Amino acid sequence: MWGRICIRVVSIMKKINRHCILVIGALACAALSACETSGTAAPGATASVAGSTSQNAARLVIRRAANLGTGLFLDIDIDGSSVGSLAPGETYRGSLSQGQHVVSVLLRPNQLNLPRTQKTLNVATGQTYRLTAAWQGQTLVLL
Repeated sequence: MWGRICIRVVSIMKKINRHCILVIGALACAALSACETSGTAAPGATASVAGSTSQNAARLVIRRAANLGTGLFLDIDIDGSSVGSLAPGETYRGSLSQGQHVVSVLLRPNQLNLPRTQKTLNVATGQTYRLTAAWQGQTLVLL
């Protein structure tokens, strides 16, 4: 009798494992898909969000300074629209059309209730604009 029960349990476990593998695979695909659309990537990687890809675009690169610490994410908005969130070690790379743009960042979780840090850029075609988010004292700045 115990032998039959053990065989039945093993059979059920095999079915559960197959289902778990399928669920884990589906979750992994969903997570990778979310990373691609949100502009986030694994630590040490480069986060990239497609902006204007025309030949007349300028490039925007935003990196996190090491002094931002761990356990904090840097949310990035351009002209009021979210373009991504950076974990430690990540860099944002995107493109901007010619003209004036407002780049703003906010650390999350925002335990200090800091306002968004903003920088206005007058973008020229073909240029690369490099910004670094860093602490200066108790203020988050874009340099």
